[in-house]
Amino acid sequence: MFEAEASWLERLLRERAPDELSPLLNVGSSTSAFREKEQPWTERLLYAPLRARGIRLIHLDAREGKGIDIRADILSEAYLPRIRALRPKAILCCNILEHVDDPDALARRCIEIVGPGGFIFVTVPFSYPHHRDPIDTLFRPTPEALALLFRPAFMLRGEIVDVGESYRGQVKRRPWILFRHIFRFPFPFIGFEGWKRSMTKLHWLFNNYRITGAVFQVPAEGPGARRAAVVDTANLGI
Repeated sequence: MFEAEASWLERLLRERAPDELSPLLNVGSSTSAFREKEQPWTERLLYAPLRARGIRLIHLDAREGKGIDIRADILSEAYLPRIRALRPKAILCCNILEHVDDPDALARRCIEIVGPGGFIFVTVPFSYPHHRDPIDTLFRPTPEALALLFRPAFMLRGEIVDVGESYRGQVKRRPWILFRHIFRFPFPFIGFEGWKRSMTKLHWLFNNYRITGAVFQVPAEGPGARRAAVVDTANLGI
C-alpha cells in the first residue's frame, strides 16, 4: 500500500461514523511487522487513526504471524462461519484482487460477510508492474469494472488515484538495477515473458503508479441476485 493510498482510504473512512465501521475486517492484513516496519505509513496514516476513533480492527490473513488476529482463507467455505461470527460492518480489501484467480468470487465473499448495509473499501492497481504475491493475474480494473464486479453493492465513490510514486524511486535508491534492463534487452529469446516484464517496467520510469479505489455499500435488502449495479459516474472522480 502506498502512502497516498493509505491517506485516500483514511479520508473516506472518516466520512463514516465509528458505529458504521466497527468491527472492521482487514483482509490480507499481513503481520504487524509488515504494517509497522516495512510499510510504517499504513500504521501512521490509516490504522492508528481508526483505532483512535474507537474502531475495532480485525486483521485477517491466510498465513500465521504476529499481529494477525484470525488466520483464514476467506474464499474457503470451511472458514466462512468463523469469519461471519466476527460480525464485521466493513471490510478493507486492499491490493488483493490481482492476487487471486477468481476476483468475482472474492467480491461475492466480501458482500456475503458484511451483509446488508455493510461497507467494502477496495483498492487495486490500475497502472503498476507485474508483481507476484504469489501470483499476479494483471487484473487492473477501472472503477466501472469494479462496480460490475461488486454488484449488487452500490458504488458510493470510485476513482483512479495517482500515488505520486514510480519506478524512478527504486532506481534512485538502487541505480544499478537499470543494468538489468540494459543487459537483458538484446536477449528476448531467453525467457520471453520475463524479458517482456523487464522492458514493460521501464514505462514507469516516466509515468507514476496509479491505483483504482472504490467504496461500496451492500443494499439494505441484502445480497440477493447479482443484478447490474447502477454507477453514478458523477461520483467516479476520474
